[in-house]
Amino acid sequence: MKNKTACLVLSISQSIYAIFLLAWAISVFFTIVLLPEDEYDTGAPGMFYTILSYPLVLLTSALGSWYCYHKLKFKTSYALNAIPLLWVIPMGLFMILLWKFGLSS
Repeated sequence: MKNKTACLVLSISQSIYAIFLLAWAISVFFTIVLLPEDEYDTGAPGMFYTILSYPLVLLTSALGSWYCYHKLKFKTSYALNAIPLLWVIPMGLFMILLWKFGLSS
């Protein structure tokens, strides 16, 4: 193994990202249901396509980070591996807020 720490970080973080695919599927469903049908609204479709792109970003960043890992560019590998956090952190915060405030009625 080239770098055990890098391999462990990549494996664990990408496993967590894969678990968030379930939250992604739920988010896409709710976005489709709650998307306003106003044809002049540009924010809602933009948000929908941003949410929809998570699996593509996850796959691309995973492939890129493992490619950089095999080329011994570990810092670049970590940076590429962190890109899905732009989707995971908001999804996680949304789930926490939903659990904290949405279910306490």
